[in-house]
Order: sequence, then structure tokens, then C-alpha cells
Amino acid sequence: MSDNIETLRRICPTCEACCGLIMQVDRDQKKIVSIKGDPDDHRSKGYVCAKSQAFNYIYEDTERLRHPVKKTTDGWQEISWDEALDTIAAKFSHIRDTHGKDALSIYVGNPLGHDFAAGVYLQALMTAIGTERFFSAGTVDQMPQQRVCWGLIGHEWLFPVPDLSRTELFICMGANPLVSQGSILGTPDVRRAMMDIQQRGGKCVVIDPRRTETAEAADQHLFIQPGTDAYFLMAFANTLFERNDIQLGHLSEHIDNVDELRRAVANYTPESTASLTGVPAETLRQLVTDYCAAKKAALYGRIGLCTQEFGLASHWMLMVISLLTGNFDSEGGMMLATAPTGGFGPGGAGDIKPYGRWHSKVRGVPETCGELPASLMAEEITAPGNEVRGLLTICGNPVLSVPRGDKIHKALDTLDFMVALDIYINETTSQADIILPSTVHPEHSNIDVTFQNFTTRNYLSFSPRTFEPAPGLKDLGEIILELAARMSGLSRDEMDGFVYQGMVDMVIKRAEDDSYPLSADIINDQISGDSSPERFADLMIRSGPYGDQFGHREGISLQAIKDHPQASMDLGPLQQRLPGILRTPGKRIDLMHEVFANDLTRLQQRFEDRSDQDAQSHNGNDMLLIGRRHVRDMNSWLHNLKPYIRGSNRCTAKINPADAERLGLKHEADVKVVSNVGEAVIPVEISDEMMPGVVSIPHGFGHVYEASKQSNAGTILPGISCNDLIDESLDKASSTCIVNGVPVQLFAV
Repeated sequence: MSDNIETLRRICPTCEACCGLIMQVDRDQKKIVSIKGDPDDHRSKGYVCAKSQAFNYIYEDTERLRHPVKKTTDGWQEISWDEALDTIAAKFSHIRDTHGKDALSIYVGNPLGHDFAAGVYLQALMTAIGTERFFSAGTVDQMPQQRVCWGLIGHEWLFPVPDLSRTELFICMGANPLVSQGSILGTPDVRRAMMDIQQRGGKCVVIDPRRTETAEAADQHLFIQPGTDAYFLMAFANTLFERNDIQLGHLSEHIDNVDELRRAVANYTPESTASLTGVPAETLRQLVTDYCAAKKAALYGRIGLCTQEFGLASHWMLMVISLLTGNFDSEGGMMLATAPTGGFGPGGAGDIKPYGRWHSKVRGVPETCGELPASLMAEEITAPGNEVRGLLTICGNPVLSVPRGDKIHKALDTLDFMVALDIYINETTSQADIILPSTVHPEHSNIDVTFQNFTTRNYLSFSPRTFEPAPGLKDLGEIILELAARMSGLSRDEMDGFVYQGMVDMVIKRAEDDSYPLSADIINDQISGDSSPERFADLMIRSGPYGDQFGHREGISLQAIKDHPQASMDLGPLQQRLPGILRTPGKRIDLMHEVFANDLTRLQQRFEDRSDQDAQSHNGNDMLLIGRRHVRDMNSWLHNLKPYIRGSNRCTAKINPADAERLGLKHEADVKVVSNVGEAVIPVEISDEMMPGVVSIPHGFGHVYEASKQSNAGTILPGISCNDLIDESLDKASSTCIVNGVPVQLFAV
């Protein structure tokens, strides 16, 4: 260790909580000496989870790529950036010109959300490639929420979040924020937030087929049969009408079709749904009583609700219940953040449907928000006469992260050419012809623009570059920019200028909407930033809700956050934003929008088909599969870091003791899990945290492919991929993969 030790502040880039960090770095050795929570960070207040150390481990991992590589008959070979980028542009252009734009495809993974520059340039690359075959992790975990937000509020990215710091009742469904560290609930230390609710006399309730870590910290936990949340919530809404407890609050003049909704939920009573959901009628009625008695109540649901047969209906009812009770856009209820970069604020009416504008080639499944369901990747790649011949994956590992990953793995072998932007040779990227590695977070600056839209308290953060990247590395945004330029026949600077001008035009339009004069000359004279992405950020911040409007008022800029003593600036609690930012036609909130109403017949038919089922009776080997997460997991991409996979095996099949006895299964013994598309052998973990009839297997494992070059992941804790047990079924209303409540059978080995 040298004497040149420097203390720095930055934001943890691992999850949505975006906690503040204090880092000690050795400048001479280019080493991170220590990482701790920042006690002065106004949001995290010194809290960090185990994933914060990944910042260091990934940076130092000897198996991450640091140069572009191409696959040869003799293995992987380092190549120059010019050779790599020129080859990719030539191959992709040839495929596009010969077979059409849809012979190319793109898949994007979650880590892109933590890279502002990459997100900015991605649109330019998508435009340059032009394909409608675009996939992302979003169709596995959030499309129902996006479509509901568009239908009710007018924009698919206006997500409501629970106002945890002021609520009296927090109801959490199908989510485990103590482990996920939020998930469209951007708040550090969810446990502390729940304790604060309890200390001020409030209550926390978790509804989940598993007594999760969040449920353990709650006042009440209710088991619910996987895949039945829509029926539970319909009965909840029906009970509100039965009690005549409808209080529309400040949005009453903007809400339509309350009576039509009353009729739509009339068949769903606590009594008629109890046997199906597993929640007794009296328990549901008491929960409704508690909800109505609370002056401030937040009803929150996440991935468990999204990823089921009626994911859209579930999220529709979540938002509708909040609207019916005055808990939407109200202090202590479900509110909308005010992102400092402007987010998705005032604009035109949401009259362009973000779905159904094109369809998949094989099954004719409609796109949602510009994406096709990721579980259709394999069939779209191999579609006879309409095959995908060229694929680009960006920060994603669909072989492990998407249903039928085994099928996707086989389909990738049929491609003419594949490119991966990734730092590892993993289960997916090992099948690429060229891999382009990027810098990791200590090697580039960043503003977490995305997650400031989903935070429980408004803020602005900036993380400076800690170390200059080693020779041979480029930032992810720079790679995407250069690919977009080559695919468009432009120079790198020409494409960068094109993107910049587009953002300038957007900011000038913002100024017109806000009634202050602004021109490109004024912007160019005042803009600051050490790189193009920083200048883009300055544009967005200064024209945003807290910005200085380029000198037209007191406000903040990029320089203001750079000069701030912490890496994060507090911008205050969540505020009422409706009806001001409603983007629906006529600024109306239609509770029976066609997005939802069109799915009611399917919901009712399925309810009638299942109404004679009893959630408490379990016969034979039949079980329902759900996923789970661990605090040290981030889908599949932290599993090559030894500190994150040590300890006991967490890739297990968790089942209730009653099921274990019924099936003759012993703790830690192997069990064979069989679905309609595959089977896997995995150790049993017996736990009373599981609802009877439900088995839980974690997501993100299955590191068993020999071509992967992640030695730790492949040898220490390979696990099995639960996605290999899940077919391509979709929530038809949102085109979202169904991964929750999947029928399986368990057999002793």
C-alpha cells in the first residue's frame, strides 16, 4: 500500500437503492482499499448491503475481459477495437441488406439501467439497426406495470412508489424488498423504513406464498396461492364497494367509470375467492378494514404479481384500489417521484398505444413498449423463412435469465453472427463471435438517471470516475455510440453530434412548454461537463424540475452536484403531481380502460374454471413453482465472485415440512423437479416459511455450460436454472413471461 490514499464518495451501482459509499483508494496501485457506507448520505445514512463490495470484486476480477475478443478455431483471440467494430458493422450490415432489418435482433439486460451514457446512446443504435425484434429483461419482470401506468396515467414509465417515510400502513405483495433492496421502490435499508413505520404506530403486512425476509420483519404475513393475486385484489375492491368506503380524494373530478368498475368486481367476494387464494374471507375483510382505517396507506406489488397468468389484472387492481381510496398521489400512499432530469413529466396526451404496433413472426404476439417477450427469443431466432441471423446482446445473459434458456442456448448456435457487449465469457456470451468488454463502474462516471424516477425520496447523485481505465477498455456508452455510428455510415463525432442535437431540441421544447426563452446558442454557451454524456446530463438537469433553466431562475446544474460535499443531493419528499402530469386524453383516469376491460372475460372464465380448487389441498406430486432471491445475488452476474457464493448452498428447492413428509423427501436430499418442458435435480431445503403446495427455486443459477469461462461460478456453486423448467407461456394481456405459479411435480431421487 502506498501513501497516496484518497477518500472518495460515490453511489453504489449494484441495485435500485443507490446507497452512498465512502471509498478509500490507493492511487498509485489503482486499488480500492475499503468500501463502507456513507453516514452522511441523506438517504442511506451509512447503510449498505453485501452487494456493495461487488464494486471492488468485479473491478479486480481477473476473469473479466479487458480487450475485445473473437472466437477462433484455437479459442478466444484478442483483437483491436477497429477490427472488432469494423467486422461487426460489416457483418450486421450485410445481414440487414440481404435478409431485411428483422434478420437482426437485440437483447438488453438489467445492468444497462445503471449506465446513463449507454442508455442515451442505445436509442441511436436501435434506430441504426432498425429491427423490431428487440428483447429485454423487462418482459420477464415489469411489463404489466408499464402497460397499467400507460392506461391510467398516460405514460408507461410513470411508476407509483410507496411513500414509506409517511405511510401508516404498508402492504407488500409479491415482493421481497429487504433482499432486492427495493425494485421500483428505490430506498436504502427497507428494514429500517419498516421499523420506522412500526415505531410511529403503523403496520406492515406482507402477502406472499413464502414467508420472506420482508415478511419476517412485518407485523403480519398472509400466505397466498401463487398466481391468484388478481382474484384477491378484485375481492379487496369489491369489499370497498360493499363497505361504501370509496374516497376518491383530490382526483375525484378526473376519475371515470367507478360504477362500471363496481359491476366488474361484483362476482369476486372474499368468500368466493378464499378457497382459490388460500386467504380466509374474514382475514381479507379485516385487512380491508385496516386499510380503510389508516389515514395513509400504501399498497405495493412487484415481480411476483408481474410474472403470473394475470399480471396485468393484478397491477391494474393495485392502482385502482389506491385510486378508489384516495391513496394515489397522496402523502403516505402511492406517489410519483420527481426526477431531477425531468423524467416523464408533462407532455402530450398518451394517445399512441405502447403495444401492438408490430407482432412476433411466429406466434403473432404483440409488442409491448417496443419489446417482444424474451421467452420467444428461441422461436424467433429459428423461425423458418424468417430467421434471426444476427444477434447483439448487451449486459444480459438470457440463457440463464429467460424461460426456456436451454432452448435459447441451442438457438444461438444457428445464428450467422453474434456479438455480445459484456465483461465475462458466460453462458450466453460464450456463443458469440465477438465480445466487446466495457469499463466497470470505478472506471467511468455516472448519474443514475433511471432509478431517480422510482425513488421514495427525490434526489440527485453523481459518481465521478475513480480510476482511468486500463489501455484497451472503452466505456459501454462509447462502444454503443461507435457501433451506432458505423451502422449508420457516420463518423463517431457525427453520430455524437446527432444525439446531442436531438437532446438540445428536446430541451428547447421543454423550455417552450415551461414558457421561458431558450436557444441552442444559449445552451452551447452555458453547457458544462467533461464528456458528451456529462453534457447530456447537464442539459437534462438544468431543464428539469429543479434546474436553473440556463439562468432563468435559481436552480441546480451538473456542476452543483459535482460541487456537493456528498455524492447525493437531497431534493425533498415526494410531492403530489396529479392531475398536472396526467398524459391521458383529456387528463382523465379511466378505471375501465380497454387495456383492462378487454381482459375481464379471460379472468372470469379462468376464475370459474378454478373456483372448485382448494388451495389447502395438495395431492400426489403436484406443486407450484415460484422463484426467490438472495441478498448476495444479482440475477446471474455476481456468481463469479468468491465472496458472493461462499457458505451453504442456496440453490435449493424450498418446500413446506408437510409436503416433504407427503413426498418422502429429506432435508438436503436430492429431489427431481419435473415440468411440462424439462426436469432438474436439486437439493431439498425443508422450511415452514413455504406455503404448503409451493416450491421455491432461486433465479440466476445454472452455470453448467462448459464454454463459459467463469471458473468460480461453474465450480463452486453452479446450481440449476429454474428457467429451464418454465415454458414460453405469457400473460396474454401484457405479453409478459409467466414464471410464477408454474405447475411442477416433485419426485424423490
